[in-house]
This record gives sequence, C-alpha cells and structure tokens, in this order.
Amino acid sequence: MQKEVSVLDYLPKTEHAALRAGTSQYDCTQGIQAAINAANKVFVPPGVYLCKQLNLKSDMELYGAGPSSELRSCDATLACQYLLATHVGSGGTSNTADNMRNISVHHLKLNGRVAEFGYQPFYYLLAVNATSDMSVHHVSFYGFRGDGMYVGSGTVHQAQRYNQRVNVHDCVFDGAVKNNRNGLSVIDCDGLTVANCIFQNIGNAKLSASVGGIDFEPDHDWSVYRNITIRQCTFRNIDSVNTAAITFHNIYQTSHNMHDWLVSGCQFDRCYWGIACASKPKTSTDPVDNLSVLNCHFLNSVRTSVAINGLNGTQISGCTFEQSPPGAGAGGDAIRVGSVSSATSANAINAVITGNTFSGIRPQLGAIGVLGVHGLVCAGNIFKDIYGTCIGFSTEEAADTAGHIHVVVISGNTVTHSGSSAAHTIFLGAGQGMRIGSGNLQLDSSSFEYDNKLDVGIRRAANGTSIQFQGRAAK
Repeated sequence: MQKEVSVLDYLPKTEHAALRAGTSQYDCTQGIQAAINAANKVFVPPGVYLCKQLNLKSDMELYGAGPSSELRSCDATLACQYLLATHVGSGGTSNTADNMRNISVHHLKLNGRVAEFGYQPFYYLLAVNATSDMSVHHVSFYGFRGDGMYVGSGTVHQAQRYNQRVNVHDCVFDGAVKNNRNGLSVIDCDGLTVANCIFQNIGNAKLSASVGGIDFEPDHDWSVYRNITIRQCTFRNIDSVNTAAITFHNIYQTSHNMHDWLVSGCQFDRCYWGIACASKPKTSTDPVDNLSVLNCHFLNSVRTSVAINGLNGTQISGCTFEQSPPGAGAGGDAIRVGSVSSATSANAINAVITGNTFSGIRPQLGAIGVLGVHGLVCAGNIFKDIYGTCIGFSTEEAADTAGHIHVVVISGNTVTHSGSSAAHTIFLGAGQGMRIGSGNLQLDSSSFEYDNKLDVGIRRAANGTSIQFQGRAAK
C-alpha cells in the first residue's frame, strides 16, 4: 500500500484543469475511492470534486488545502445520501474492538447543495458509525440537507453500534439556507470533544424539535453519550421556531449510559433556544446527568437561553445572559428550571445557578423561571435592568400533580437598575402558569433566602404575591 497519494493521480488528466477551476461535471467517486483504497494519506488538491458516497477506512488521513478543496454532492440521488462515511447500514459490530479507528479528516469543504436539492432528513455529509479515535478538524460543512455530521449507531433501525473518542475542532457548520436538520447529530459517543467550531444558519421552520447546532438524540436504552465537552464554540443565527443551538435528550437514560456534559466558554447569538434539555421525570435517586454550563455568553435569545427541565445535577456558573437593547424581544426566560408539557411535569433535581449576570432580560416567568425543582441554589448572581421578575416561581401543578418546588436557597444576589428600569424590576414572583401575581408560595424548612441586595426602588416581591421561606425569615 502506498503511503501518500493525490486524488488527481486517479482522475483523468483531461479533467484536471476543470476540476481546479470548479467547472468539471465529472463524477469523481470511483477515482477518489481508488485513492482511499490505495493509500493511508490521501490529498485533495484545491478544486471542486463531484462525488457520491466515499467510504473511509482505519488508519487513514483524508485532507485538503482548506475550503478551496471541496467535495461536492454529485446529485440529489440516494447514492449521495452520505458524502463521506465510515460504516453505514448495519456495518461494523456492537463490539468496539471491531471499530474502525485512527481516522483523520481535515482541511476540506463538504458541500451538500441544499439550496439546489432541498431538505432530506437522513442525508449526511459525514456519517460516523462504529468508529474509535477519529479527528475531524478544519472542515467546512456547508449546505447540508439533513445533518452536517452524524455520529450514530448505524444508519438502519436497531443497529447497536458504539463510537469512542471523536474529536471535532476548528470546523464550520453552515446550513446556508435554514432548510436542514442539525449541524452535528449525536446518537452514540463515549468521549466527544467539540472545540472552536462555528454553527450558523441552521434550522427548519417546518420541523417542531430536534433541529439546530448540536443535537444529542439517542435512539435506544443501550445508546451511550457521555464524557461530552463542547468548548469555545459559536452558535449564531439559529433562530427558526423551536430550534436550539444544543439539545440534550436523556429519555433513554438507564443507569450510566448518559452523563457528564460540559458546555464551556461558548457564544450564543440569536438562537431560538440556547441549550434545550428534553428530560423524563426524575427523582433524586435517579441517575445524575451532570450538565455544566460555564462561562458562556447568551445574547438576544428568542425564547429560553438554557432550559434544564428535569435534569438531575446541573451547574450554570459564570455565564452572561443579555438582551440588547435592554428589554427588547418578545420575552423569554434566561434559565428555565423544570417543565410542564402535555399534562406531565418534570422537576429539576439539584440545580446550582451561581455567579451569573442577567442583563436587560424581558422574562416570561422570570429571568430564572422555576416550574418544578427539588434542590435549587441561586447565589451570587447579578440581575441588571430586568424588565420583569428576576426569579419567578409557577405554583400551578400539572395534571399529574408531580410538579413541586422544594429545597430552595436564594442568597447573595444583587439586583440593580439604571434610569427608570427600577419600576419594571421585581426580585421574586409567584403565580399560576406563566403569569406572575396573586401567587402564594410557601417553601419548606430546607428553603432559605438571605443576604440579597436590592437597589432602591426595586420590589422584593410582586404585588399580591406571598413567598415564604420556612427555613429562615426573609430579609
């Protein structure tokens, strides 16, 4: 086997000039596949190469010169369903020892041509299944029809496959025309790092959920996604209805198959939801999710910036939640704790919200809106120019009567205002559903409120609202 080849060596010389110029209509699939089969390092020189499915292999490097080296979907047929792939269908086995491994794809552009061919949910630019130790970096995923990159457990139903240690960094996921599904869709991966990537222009107004930048959506109770790190990434212009920059689903969580998710140092600019969590109802004895959202910036979220819903073990610290100009937008909570939908409640368990800054938010329930929780600490946060309630509680239970608010500690927070905004700001509120006012909330003996500092003119509680912390008299 050769050590290194150029794909041009496997393509007709009569096409080289047109390939470099981006005008060739030649189907390059067989030639590039022959290059992949022949060598461990395959170079794609600058140019535009029309391709159908290309199959990767273990111990190989496929790379180009940057975005000028473009692999472009040849047409709209099923032959182009996956532009690059490790295993598809039921390829591979459930034993990770049989995985493909040691694959590097970098400095390429993958183009799905969504503007020409339209939306197709199961068309992926890069399909990764039953693969270990894969690096994808400096790749531009452009115009994907379904997902830009799919990290799955096979591409047929009931294929039990596992991925390990996948590293995605310095990539751009650009949906181009918001007629796609996800930039990165994760069905199964133990040890995924996504760093220094940009996710933009992704969405689909015809779909109701599971669309956006990164979607963790396991399919079965044997699916794994754990030890996840998303750091220093930018999510922008992901603002179609019900579209999220990042979505965590744990509906198939059984014991230790889904846990430990870190989102750190990321920028979220105009996302419908920043981070959305679809969580089944839990108790404190259920498996811990361990979601940490640290040092992130959420700017002009359309609805909720972070919805932790019913997760067990969430920390949100050092983040900035900002609406600019202050009070703009339709209104939405920066953080939503607990959920009520379809007559079913999910209480968050052991949520910690500390050291954050909330600025200019126009909340629906509260800058921090609480629908149901057992164990909540809100401490050391700064609320500035809030156009509504800083921390709002819903006292309305769902039909399952499972929504409750217990063990709440609120301390060391600062509420400030500039100009006339004090007239709009309330520190604490309670009410029915999403409507603050006339709520009567009595919290248990494990709940405390103390040492919070409110600027002159800011009310502690909404008119007609009674909130009592049984653990200690409120100051």
